[in-house]
Amino acid sequence: MKKETRMYLFIVALSSFTLISCKKEVIKSIPSTDSTSIKIDALKSDSAIINPSDTLNNLVDKSVIGMHLLTESSITPRLKTLLESDYDQMVKHWNTETPFTKEGNILHASGCKQHDCNSYSYDLYIDTKNNKINVYKFSQSKLTVFAEDDYRIVLKDSLLQDLNTKKINANIPKEK
Repeated sequence: MKKETRMYLFIVALSSFTLISCKKEVIKSIPSTDSTSIKIDALKSDSAIINPSDTLNNLVDKSVIGMHLLTESSITPRLKTLLESDYDQMVKHWNTETPFTKEGNILHASGCKQHDCNSYSYDLYIDTKNNKINVYKFSQSKLTVFAEDDYRIVLKDSLLQDLNTKKINANIPKEK
């Protein structure tokens, strides 16, 4: 092998190693609650633990429970920070579920308490373009929205229609 070829391969390998080892995992939370019961987790620093193009698009048709997304994935720390004390309740009650679907840049999955979806139901939305998470918690005719970085994901078409149906079933006014 020529000296130039070996030098080129060495530089490529060194560059690849450098890129892989520079992954940033900084989370700072400043939670607050406003008067409309929308809980906002304002992560004022870089909240990107995962690259949105990494594995998020591979989640379509996959199970949240089967993928261990709530407990053992790279977004688990973000969910814990976002939901705070509600995180354990979400994990406990995410029994009956729908697999991930994708509409535009939005991934969606839902889960609820087995045999009692009217008491505890959750909708998980991930905006893959902006790398933001929203969790909608329906509990005893009340809706609480957890929005990462104070970023409300805009729901359209069938996602908005499904959300409005759930609101009607829970006696909560629908969004327009």
